[in-house]
Amino acid sequence: KACLVPAWCYMTIIILIFTLCPVTQIFSQQRASSNWGVLDKYLVIQPSLNVSAWETRSIVTNMRPVGDGTYQVRMDLTPGQYYNYLFMAKTGTNAISGLNLNSTYYDQPPGTGKIPTSKNPNTIQYTNQAWYGKVTANEDQRRILFVPNLNDGESLYVFNNFNSTPNPPDTVEALPGNTRVILNWSKAHGPWKWDDVNVIAGGKYYLYYNATGAADNYSLLTTLEGNVTSFTHTGLNNGTTYYYIIVSGDAYLGAGSEPFEHKKSDLPPPGGAAGNQAYATPRGTMPVYFKVEHIDWNVVEKGQYLFWLTPSEEDGRFYRNKRPGRIIKVTVGDN
Repeated sequence: KACLVPAWCYMTIIILIFTLCPVTQIFSQQRASSNWGVLDKYLVIQPSLNVSAWETRSIVTNMRPVGDGTYQVRMDLTPGQYYNYLFMAKTGTNAISGLNLNSTYYDQPPGTGKIPTSKNPNTIQYTNQAWYGKVTANEDQRRILFVPNLNDGESLYVFNNFNSTPNPPDTVEALPGNTRVILNWSKAHGPWKWDDVNVIAGGKYYLYYNATGAADNYSLLTTLEGNVTSFTHTGLNNGTTYYYIIVSGDAYLGAGSEPFEHKKSDLPPPGGAAGNQAYATPRGTMPVYFKVEHIDWNVVEKGQYLFWLTPSEEDGRFYRNKRPGRIIKVTVGDN
């Protein structure tokens, strides 16, 4: 999170803090994986939208840990000024497996979307002060911050997550055998298709499966470290088709909590008068509910097996509640 405190003279002091947990969990006591703490963290910030922030041409500041898995840095920024920024992490001589020694891994912001901000540290709002966007004539993707004029006693909190929501592996394969399946996958990558360091260094992979159909509920099969890229599922029934989904977790989810308890394909509409009033009023795009009764596997293949998952207790229409995964099916014993 980033805290803007009252302006003194012509400068605003900004304390930029970034966490590795989803914004809905920022104020819990959840800690990051110890592997993530081994990496040095840096903020790279550029005071314009005409030059993209980068290590060799922008202000680079070390971010210090504050003891709860978050990192912060204190800087002077100008009210009314646009800034673009990103984060980076560096390995030393003792990098964990999956990362290179003495290397820099960059935050990879998406090209669009809002970054949660608030003037209250205990709530999540969107005040349009920070977002993901493209800067320079080359349309480089960066995090963008507009520093507002603040009244005495006001602060602005900006909640950042390294690489935003982690992507699943780009590719997954399932190799059938006699009563077993060997699953292999690539490393998780960020939006720029570079290695996602916060999955590899402290994150997890969550493998879910079922044997009753792609649109049915999934059970957690196993949880694996973020630098593991293979798993063998044994004790299966020959002739049965199994469906697998793999989901990436960042260094906070890797510290212990499963991103979902189970998956559901059905999304019931809101009930009662309140639901009808909220979603039938013509104030914008009308939400449409889908019930998945059959999955066209040709469509799944064309989409590179990307699947969007929603916790059963959440409303699947809203992007913030969804997590991407890769789905694959295989018939055991079919070589």
